[in-house]
Amino acid sequence: MSTRLSQASGELSWRRMVQWGFASLAACISGASYAQSSVTLYGIIDTGIEYVTNVGPHKASSVHMPTLTASQPSLWGLRGKEDLGGGLGALFVLESGFAPGQGTLNQGGRLFGRQAYVGISGWWGTLTLGRQYSQILWAVLTGDTLAPNIYAAADLDPYLTQPRVDNAIAYTFTASGLTVGVTYSFGRDAVDSAAAGGCAGQSPTDWRACKAMSAMVKYDAGQWGVASAIDRNYGGGGAGSPLPSSSQTDTRAVIDGYIKFDKATLGAGFLHRINHGAQTPTVFDATSNYWWIGGSYLPSPAIALDAQFGHITVSSRDAGGSVIAARAMYFLSKRTSVYVTAGHVFNQHNAAFSIDGGVIPPTSTPLPGVDQTGAMVGIRHQF
Repeated sequence: MSTRLSQASGELSWRRMVQWGFASLAACISGASYAQSSVTLYGIIDTGIEYVTNVGPHKASSVHMPTLTASQPSLWGLRGKEDLGGGLGALFVLESGFAPGQGTLNQGGRLFGRQAYVGISGWWGTLTLGRQYSQILWAVLTGDTLAPNIYAAADLDPYLTQPRVDNAIAYTFTASGLTVGVTYSFGRDAVDSAAAGGCAGQSPTDWRACKAMSAMVKYDAGQWGVASAIDRNYGGGGAGSPLPSSSQTDTRAVIDGYIKFDKATLGAGFLHRINHGAQTPTVFDATSNYWWIGGSYLPSPAIALDAQFGHITVSSRDAGGSVIAARAMYFLSKRTSVYVTAGHVFNQHNAAFSIDGGVIPPTSTPLPGVDQTGAMVGIRHQF
């Protein structure tokens, strides 16, 4: 009798567990059905015809379609979010960069080379993990009125247009116009070649190798704004890379801002860099100071005019330079626009800055000390 009672009791407990399990599953499914979620497809297709002078040792001219950036880089992406209840939300971004002329992937051939992260947000802020931008990008965009145009002050420091890091964790908090953010990468880049600045990714034996960290604080009041950030990359990429050893660092600190006057916006910034590696063949263990000033003007809702000037000096080396750039854009609609843009870079004796970042295959870089001019007409469509 006792054995049967035990068996019956066990079966009853098991049935109750099963019933409880199904009830819990049903509750989860029911709760999920009330969760609000959305996925957005977005993108930019931007290209045109570019003309560049003084390319390479023969000072040749080139007419071509740019592969990386026009008035903006071409890209497409998916952005999703889900309301988890209780003030919590889940989010993700998958963003791919491509060259419209060939239909090929940029960012080293990565499918989602621009961004690929997932995270959670709440009243306390947003925490994300994956391939993300360094915080210095969000600071620079505050005062850089022309970037990421193909000709802009950032031609003197191309890193500022693409400071992304792999294997990164980022935290951002925004309240009443104030935003603070920090990003830490366990290994910033294992895809690009060493010569292009790639690193070995995450290292199990060297805690500093290929690490990256950045922090940013900014305030946006609507009519004016100011931002500051610091960005540091650790070496470890080995022979042929700009930072071969993990003991070497490349550090940038920036402060910039903007102010609006009716239909005009004025922006300016200053960046200090301490580079313990060989970022270029002519700059080694160098300190540089870089400043820019620019503005935008909207004479009518359909027309936008932009101009910018930037200058960089490199300590103990005659390797500085200046760049001046301008753009006129006509909006055919809210999504489609046409434009003409031009720029000129002034190189000092040892400097070889390219007006378009040197991205023409194989390169558009001039000889050291040679100036360069670029001009482009293009069309941009956003969706």
